[in-house]
Amino acid sequence: MPSTAMAARHGLGRAWAGSSVQGRRLAHAGARGQLQREYDAVVIGGGHNGLVAAAYLQKSGVRTAVLERRHLLGGAAVTEEIVPGFKFSRASYLLSLLRPQISTELELQRHGLREYARDPYSFTPMLEDGQAQHSLLLGYDMAETQRQIAQFSSKDAQAYPKYEAFLRRLVSALDPLLDAAPVDPAAWSQGPLLQRLRALRGLQPLLRAGLALGKQLPQYYQVLTAPVTRILDLWFESEPLKATLATDAVIGTMASPHTPGSG
Repeated sequence: MPSTAMAARHGLGRAWAGSSVQGRRLAHAGARGQLQREYDAVVIGGGHNGLVAAAYLQKSGVRTAVLERRHLLGGAAVTEEIVPGFKFSRASYLLSLLRPQISTELELQRHGLREYARDPYSFTPMLEDGQAQHSLLLGYDMAETQRQIAQFSSKDAQAYPKYEAFLRRLVSALDPLLDAAPVDPAAWSQGPLLQRLRALRGLQPLLRAGLALGKQLPQYYQVLTAPVTRILDLWFESEPLKATLATDAVIGTMASPHTPGSG
């Protein structure tokens, strides 16, 4: 079964090549090593970001070339046989940040994108004298996840569903902000009055997010600004669970769980 990263790479590559008749011709020409003499745009690097940019450019009628130094497209989303007999994702191991509208607009599923849930999604072995004596396995089956957590704390097992619901509400409120234009405070005080009033509309996504979080806004503000250790200490008591959850907070950030903002 291919990984989500591998499937995404195939989908994006095909979407770029199939974004128009001209796109197919250019992709085919590039595959033969025969570049055109002129292009309207050149994208350096055929990773997932470059492929998305190229697909949108080509779809809008801009003649686009993608230059990639490797023998295959995908960048960080490439899955390769690094060790004989075993395939690994080079870097990207999750697909959660691929915006839904990109998948829809570029018809990635039609071009081969398949998504596979990682379940269980977390495994934490605990070694004693070099041997794994205990482990914590977290997955989408809440009852089984609670049973796993109860090995270390029945109190934490009861609190975990509430913690998940708390975070889901935060995600639901903040997710639309990823697609909203950044707020420009300088525009509120520059230009004609009508232009400044229009600039204030940029606050609407933030206001909607605040309203969605309601009276719990101070608690959610703490999640965004405090160290993850402080947040987890408020919810749980068992070290195995807190250590496991803290990993997701700092992975890829080069930060400590004690760093402010890692919550």
